[in-house]
Amino acid sequence: MIVLGLLCALGLAAGFLLIRRIPTCPPAEPFAAASLSIIIPARNEEQNLPRLLESLIFSTTRPAEVLVVDDGSTDNSAAVAASLGARVLTPDGKPAGWTGKSWACYQGAQNATGQLLLFLDADTYFLPGGLDRVISRWLCERDWRFVLSLLPYHEMHILYEQLSVFFNILMAAGAGGFGVVTTPRLFGQSLVISKSAYFAAGGHAAVRGAVLENLRWSSTLRDSGARILCLGGQGTLHMRMFPEGFRQMSESWAKALTEGAADSGNIVLILAIVWISALWSTSLLLIWPFNCDRLSPALGYLLFGLQITWLSGRLGNYRILICLLFPLPLAYYCAVFGRAAARRVLGRKAVWKGREV
Repeated sequence: MIVLGLLCALGLAAGFLLIRRIPTCPPAEPFAAASLSIIIPARNEEQNLPRLLESLIFSTTRPAEVLVVDDGSTDNSAAVAASLGARVLTPDGKPAGWTGKSWACYQGAQNATGQLLLFLDADTYFLPGGLDRVISRWLCERDWRFVLSLLPYHEMHILYEQLSVFFNILMAAGAGGFGVVTTPRLFGQSLVISKSAYFAAGGHAAVRGAVLENLRWSSTLRDSGARILCLGGQGTLHMRMFPEGFRQMSESWAKALTEGAADSGNIVLILAIVWISALWSTSLLLIWPFNCDRLSPALGYLLFGLQITWLSGRLGNYRILICLLFPLPLAYYCAVFGRAAARRVLGRKAVWKGREV
């Protein structure tokens, strides 16, 4: 019982050290018009682009331009973007050594006319007033070296999407600086940065071959004098990640999982291992056939379920039931992680949207 109590205490502490709080964008304050270019890298995003572009159309903030950079799409992404008023760029073929997203982002930045750049993934979208809050938050710093990145709130409509809960929690912990002992890095889905700060840090060319360019580039930004702030997107910037099915979701998480674990830092990695070990141990002790005392592991299990409910509620519309049945999404997380790690050891690359990454 003493060992179990210690294990639960360590696990709960590790969870709260990973994420203590997730601040969000405050209400927008009046601000002067900004010379803003919005850059959206897009590869086969004809289903997602209308939602994002329409959310920009109905925003009070009027960007100087919206650039959709077509990253070798085989669908109608370019035509859909143009029909909704975006300026479409179709850069030359991706050079060797670049990921498609980094190449598209870099081409967008080079062609942008605005002095403030907002990079957005195509599966994100703003809630009413969301763009105003983001730009207001950046402008209130009055510092061209300030960099703002939001983790979009994960909107889920189908049951299988709920299995993403541990991916989202650990992504927030690894990149957001939301914990007690972590520093903010960047989220790949959104980035607000001045053009001068962007190119002073080498832009996406500095991380051209990284799958998780956001984690790699944060240290380069700091070396160039930039200040980074990460916020949660709840009520401001949301996303719908996996409408195409379970396979799409699994491939997406596998694409960046092992690299993300390595780039999140040793402290985050150690805390995540302690937390996950405690979750599994408590769950297994609850069903262990030779354990006569069920009360202690049951109490530990309930506390972990409540902790996961609290953490996930700030990251997406996760159901309480999936949080209380956390061994199910935890098993999914471990299965995807193990498969991705095995493929990496064997030298096999992940495949995403028909392209090896």
